[in-house]
Amino acid sequence: MKKILDILKKILAYYTPPMYVIKKMKTPDGVDGHLVSYTDKHSFVAEQYKVLRTNLYSLSPRETLKTIVITSSQSQEGKSVTSCNLSYTLSLDTEKKILLLDADFRRPSIHRLFGIPRKPGFTDVLSGLVELEHFTKKPTFGNLHVIPSGTLITNPSEFLSSIKMRNLIKELKTSFDYVIFDSPPVINVTDSCILGSICDGVILVVKAGITPKNMIEEAFTMLTHAQAKPKACVLTNTSIPVYYYYVSRYKYYYKYRYGYRSDTPIDTSVK
Repeated sequence: MKKILDILKKILAYYTPPMYVIKKMKTPDGVDGHLVSYTDKHSFVAEQYKVLRTNLYSLSPRETLKTIVITSSQSQEGKSVTSCNLSYTLSLDTEKKILLLDADFRRPSIHRLFGIPRKPGFTDVLSGLVELEHFTKKPTFGNLHVIPSGTLITNPSEFLSSIKMRNLIKELKTSFDYVIFDSPPVINVTDSCILGSICDGVILVVKAGITPKNMIEEAFTMLTHAQAKPKACVLTNTSIPVYYYYVSRYKYYYKYRYGYRSDTPIDTSVK
């Protein structure tokens, strides 16, 4: 764990703010300009999400990671923008079925980014008010299926830790190649730890020059203590090539190995 944190600290010390400027705040069909992989498909940033997609394919060669939680240690790190752009980029492969769910019940934003209604949604499916087929029978956006957060609830943790949630994940894994969950920051609430413990892997978004080292360490510690499986970090808020590092295995301590060298997606987060 110390090794990866030392590397991140050195990287964060030298990074400069991104130079990419969003060309449109909203498209005519209501899509937010932060969804760069859709609104500016040929841009440098959109290409980096394709790199991230390739790295995801190679992340676990022995066993496919079908259910993935994307989170961050604190807010304003770009987790929701990363979730949306990665999901849309994955859906460009028309041979694969991709589902994006907004599991951030406290501060949902997926519906705003895609320009779709917030409800009905995820919470309504878990409550039994809406059938899952309402969202899965046909794509919501291009080739991508999207389930927004749904009706606001007061007990998100209880919803996520329910038997219904576990059964829902099992059902989704039989229907989709990848299921992406956008979840709240780890340190703020327990939602991501709960969800991470019943999914195949967790990707932690880290904002260069902003996220303190101790918060990264605390987030990883909380996830592993909850039996979640951190698999990778995505570094945002940078425009130069960096190394991707990911967890190869862990027992009492993390052991990291070199992953891929690439330009990371630039953070243009709205959260």
